[in-house]
Amino acid sequence: MGWSLQALLWFEAQVLLSLWAKLVLQSPNAFYYQDLTNGLNKKGMSGLGVQLHIDSAQSTVNAQQGGHATLPCRFWFEPDLSPPKQVRIKWSKVSSSREPETDVLVAIGARSRSYAHYSGRVHLKQDLEGDASLVISALQLNDTGLYRCEVVGGLEDQSTSIYLELQGNHALHPLQNDSTTVPGFSCMKLKC
Repeated sequence: MGWSLQALLWFEAQVLLSLWAKLVLQSPNAFYYQDLTNGLNKKGMSGLGVQLHIDSAQSTVNAQQGGHATLPCRFWFEPDLSPPKQVRIKWSKVSSSREPETDVLVAIGARSRSYAHYSGRVHLKQDLEGDASLVISALQLNDTGLYRCEVVGGLEDQSTSIYLELQGNHALHPLQNDSTTVPGFSCMKLKC
């Protein structure tokens, strides 16, 4: 039984490849490769073509001080993954060019953490699969600004930005000399 040099080299390459695959799958950083080989892609490593997409239904959200706002963000994978891949969602407020971003909320699955003055005022909407919309309650004027929704799924990450614009509540006061008359109300004035 004579082995040709080409057949022998092919056999050795297969052995080395299988040993390499076992080492990679045992590595603590090999979660992505394990997902590919554990059923998400039964046709080999072409799963590297899975792409994460992200979208916001609107670029600006208007709201009132003291109210609540929902900043829209949704994501999906193409081709569609079944079962869905667990992702990390991070919302941050983008500051001016000289200041760092402010973390607002980070979530993985049902677990989330809110930060700074957003603590207790923010949560993810998560009405549907892929919904990463941020709900902010008890809005404050300093909540106005640009927010970034970032989704990380395995080695893929995408982000989108939404501007939150707030208007303050203007209180109506009885006639005072330093106020402006409110149209349609002869006895009321607007004081800001």
